[in-house]
Amino acid sequence: MPGQPLLLRFAPLLFVSLWSTGFIAAKYSMQNADPFVFLCLRFSITAVALVPILIVLGAALPRRLWAFRHDMVTGVLLHCGYLGYLFWPIKNGVPSGIVAIIIGVQPILTMALATLYIGEHLDRRKLAGLLIGFIGISVVIIGKYGINLGLSGGLDLLDLLMCLVSLFSIATGVFYQKKFCDQSQLLPGTLMQYVAGSLATAGFALLFGETWAIDWTPTFAIALTWQVLGLSIGAVMLLMYIINNGEAGRVSSMFYLVPPLVVVEAHFLFGETLGPLSIAGMLISVLGVYLVNQPVARNTRLNTTR
Repeated sequence: MPGQPLLLRFAPLLFVSLWSTGFIAAKYSMQNADPFVFLCLRFSITAVALVPILIVLGAALPRRLWAFRHDMVTGVLLHCGYLGYLFWPIKNGVPSGIVAIIIGVQPILTMALATLYIGEHLDRRKLAGLLIGFIGISVVIIGKYGINLGLSGGLDLLDLLMCLVSLFSIATGVFYQKKFCDQSQLLPGTLMQYVAGSLATAGFALLFGETWAIDWTPTFAIALTWQVLGLSIGAVMLLMYIINNGEAGRVSSMFYLVPPLVVVEAHFLFGETLGPLSIAGMLISVLGVYLVNQPVARNTRLNTTR
């Protein structure tokens, strides 16, 4: 949109591009460490790395935990709840297609929460865009895995529950960030998100009896470094910036573009087949996101003249 800052206009595309690489990096990471143990390590390193960044940029370091309580709740939801319970079923062998379909409901759920509790406007165009985006994701995944989504023998109830926890965590986290977090405390707030995320993932690692032994290999070190710098700092800072400057429903619709990008990345990196059905699904997803993110200036002018 013409009136937006340049960064805000291109931030969604940059965020989606960065965020999609996390699923590729996770494929390497989870071979060397259990899910919550790995995430605890990733978030702890990120929190430590953010401290000198805050100092260099002149941002005030957090001094009172209570002032950042909402950021810490967001950290538990977005980082521990979403990623932890997303990685767990994949680690257990659940096809990523099944996980992607379940998580694909997230933009619709977030938009519903934002409409009910923030008062964001949900018109027919937005609703149509959300539904079209979900259909696009489904087509992409079915094109990749087939009509049975690569699943044989049924879906374990615990793994299904994990996927649902991940779904509600990301939907609630985006909504909660927009409604409750201090928009002026982006950098220290993000730091406190990772502090809370590392503590929460450590707790779940103990609860599930995960092993704290990590197989350190060059590939694992590279994947971890990228997830800390490119994702936990780069992508998440972009996400917080976009949420603070946009509607929660529109922000959530960007996640529809992640599975198609993952399919493309896996095609070039691992030689996985990218069929015409998946390509068609990607175009449908892009159409859905386009519809959700169209400006409503014309409707606003009509309303003000009544």
